[in-house]
Order: sequence, then structure tokens, then C-alpha cells
Amino acid sequence: MKKLNILLMILLFPAMLSAQISADLVPFAGYMFGGSINYYEGKVKIDDAMNYGLAIMVPVHDLLDVEVNYTRMQSNASFTPNPYYSDLEYTETSLATNYFHVGGISKFYSQSTQVTPFSSVSLGATWFSPSDASFNTVWRFSANLGLGVKVMFTDRVGIMLRGRLMMPMYLGGVSIYAGTGGSGVGVNTFVTPLQGDFNGGLVISLGGN
Repeated sequence: MKKLNILLMILLFPAMLSAQISADLVPFAGYMFGGSINYYEGKVKIDDAMNYGLAIMVPVHDLLDVEVNYTRMQSNASFTPNPYYSDLEYTETSLATNYFHVGGISKFYSQSTQVTPFSSVSLGATWFSPSDASFNTVWRFSANLGLGVKVMFTDRVGIMLRGRLMMPMYLGGVSIYAGTGGSGVGVNTFVTPLQGDFNGGLVISLGGN
């Protein structure tokens, strides 16, 4: 938890240090779908639960913001073995799912109105942290896709609503090939597990004129 608090302070400090830099701070909360993973030995299921986090968005163009985002869900995960693995047992643990992402917010039109729909794309890392030692702590490269809308009530305060598809990825293998058709490197990746959320947050605009 101390590491997460330090990370949030690092993310917040540059935006709050200079009043000349415009930035939107968006603390948010929502509902997240945990997903599941099938293995030969059985199935791991991550329960759905409430999530929360913080987005920092810095405008770089009339139609584009850079976003730094942290999202966390605290829920349970369970392992159900396949029947023919008699030496394995059903196991359950508390699980924290953490997303650390950087990406872009693409507005559908210039933000000259109070209501601005947008799409979002981000890349980063996902950290699955179980409390039970029989489950492994796992880091995964991940990608998020989202659609949402920002509604400003004043120049400084508004709300943001968004739905996201969240995709931790597993590197299945790397292959090198050569032949008459050319040569290259192939990378196999799998989404494990496929997740998603719906969230809403308070927009607090800082800096600028």
C-alpha cells in the first residue's frame, strides 16, 4: 500500500506544482468485471467488484489529451480444478487487481461545449496481487480501450463517465522464420483474462488561464 501511495504522489505532484500547466484530475469509482482464465488443470475466476482510481489528463491538442491512469479492484479469486486432477483442491483468495497505464484521450470534437464525447486508448502494466501464497503474484503487459463523455458544469468542475475494455496479455511465445516468402519474427499473445469496467468520476480542472 505504501508503494501505491508513493506512486500516486509522484503522479499528482507535477500537475499540482505548476499553475501554468492545464490538467484535469479525475478521481473515479465504478464496477469492474473480473473475468476468468482456463488452464489444463482447471479454471481461475476473478470475481466482479467495485473499483476506483485516479486519472490525470493533460491537453496537448484541441482534440487530444495525454492520460495517466491508476485503477484498482479488490475482490476474490478462486481456482476450480478439473475433475481428472484429483490431487488439486478448490482454492480461494483475496485478490487486488491494479492497472498502471499511460495513453491518449481522443475527443470527437473540440471542447468548446459543455459535453464532450471521447474515446481512449492506453498501454501499461497490470499487477495481480493475491493474499494467498498458493496463488502467484503476476505482472502482465496490458491494453485498454474506452468510450466516454465529459460534462463540465463550470470551467473547473464537471463529471466524466466511461466504459473500458481491459486486456492483460500473456506472451505465448516468439518464433523466428525464414523462407522463400521472406523472414521475420512472430509473437503470440493471449488476453488473460478479458476484463472491463464502467466508471464515473469528478473532473477537477487545474492550471491554465
